[in-house]
Amino acid sequence: MATKRLIFAVLFFVTVFLPVMLFAQQDKPENSDPQKFALIIGNGAYTGLGRLANPVNDANDMAAALRELRFGVEILLDGSLEQMENAVLRLRDRLSGSKNSYGFFFYAGHGVQSGGENYLIPADANIPNENRLKDRAVSVQTILDDLNEAGNKLNVVVLDACRDNPFGWSRSGSRGLAVTGHQHADSIIVYATGAGQKAGDGTGRNGLFTGQLLKNIKTPGLEVKDMFNRTGADVSEVSDRQQIPAIYNQFFGTAYLGVTPSFFEVGESNVATGALEIITATAGTVQIIGAAVNQSVELPAWGHLPVNKINAGSYRVVMYYQDGSTEEKMVEVGRSESAKLEFSYRPVPPPSPRARKAFDSSAANLWTVGASIGSSFAVPWLTGTIHGTMAPFRYSFLELGLDTGLVAGEADAGYRSLCPFFHYAFFLPFEKSGGWYAGAGGGWIVSRYTFPEGEVPLNYPVAAITAGFNLLNMLDISWTLRTNFRGAINKVSVGYTYRFE
Repeated sequence: MATKRLIFAVLFFVTVFLPVMLFAQQDKPENSDPQKFALIIGNGAYTGLGRLANPVNDANDMAAALRELRFGVEILLDGSLEQMENAVLRLRDRLSGSKNSYGFFFYAGHGVQSGGENYLIPADANIPNENRLKDRAVSVQTILDDLNEAGNKLNVVVLDACRDNPFGWSRSGSRGLAVTGHQHADSIIVYATGAGQKAGDGTGRNGLFTGQLLKNIKTPGLEVKDMFNRTGADVSEVSDRQQIPAIYNQFFGTAYLGVTPSFFEVGESNVATGALEIITATAGTVQIIGAAVNQSVELPAWGHLPVNKINAGSYRVVMYYQDGSTEEKMVEVGRSESAKLEFSYRPVPPPSPRARKAFDSSAANLWTVGASIGSSFAVPWLTGTIHGTMAPFRYSFLELGLDTGLVAGEADAGYRSLCPFFHYAFFLPFEKSGGWYAGAGGGWIVSRYTFPEGEVPLNYPVAAITAGFNLLNMLDISWTLRTNFRGAINKVSVGYTYRFE
């Protein structure tokens, strides 16, 4: 009897519990947090090519940032061809261990293109001619193919390698890197700058692109595609649009390189519930208050908070922004219904580099066209000599102008201003019938520059010189050069004047 009971217990365990345990073990890796592995390469001490200042710093700082995000990181500095190739294979093998793993490959150093294919240059490279690239440099396409063999969830490849070709033998004469020939599914490829362009080395510890990437990669709750989009925008702004990163995306899921943000559920099983989705354009803290709920969640820029189960009722939702601003809305959540709130507040950006350059340049860089109204006033006690005859210097001019125009060389940048000015005609005063005149004076410009990044106000006092022609003592056509002694603005104006005797 005891033997039968033992056999029955074993059979029951094998047929019932063992399949459940095996199923749970197989399913767990797919539903748990992904395993994350990174390979970081920085080549700066090149043999015979001169030294690059930033790649080793870029690699060390990127490795430290990814370790904080719980990546398993291998770093290779000034690697040879064999070391680079073996390191890529090791990354592939690590990623092969889990279908749910994330791979991150980062390279800083020299990179060249040949025949439309990109190559990363080892630190000890001896490449006498372009024909030896395939044998003595690492093909980017080969790296992509190797990582794709792992069959993992996501691979990110970042190349800060678009510096000028360091070799003199390039037949193509092209600069930078080419667009990747074949990009595999579930991958994101990021170039520090666009195809055929040169990337900046930066002025500090890191290259221009890597410096901005390091700033964004550790932002909590920022989805990987949003993180690269934000980095691209930052590089564009810092470089005054001289460097535009290229981002190629074949990953259509959602992934977070850091800790996946947790979204709370506040509904109770015995109460009818609905759903609420909150979207914000600017990073901040969202607070939901109402129906025994008072919870807060940090959201990144363009982030969204799905509350998939929330008790039906009225809620007050407040966004607290980093600049101290708040935005508040009320929402009614119905039973088995979904409500959506969008917060659109955008802080006024600080003057961008282009805005500062618009009037801080050392040369005149802005032309405007406007209209002015004003009055000339008699000043009978001033006299002077013009061509040996006595003539009164009798006229001063009070101008109120409205300008509009384009920033020189910027097709997408606009300008408008309100300009109260006072001019004094100091030679060739116009007579009652009109005539040529010139003058000097000063005033204040209240300006607003419009850029794709937003509107920027710039207000400043300026000095000015004016030359023009007055017709019939009414119609005034003039040219004015205004300066704050750092830059200058040219204005062509048509206006109406009236002289008081």
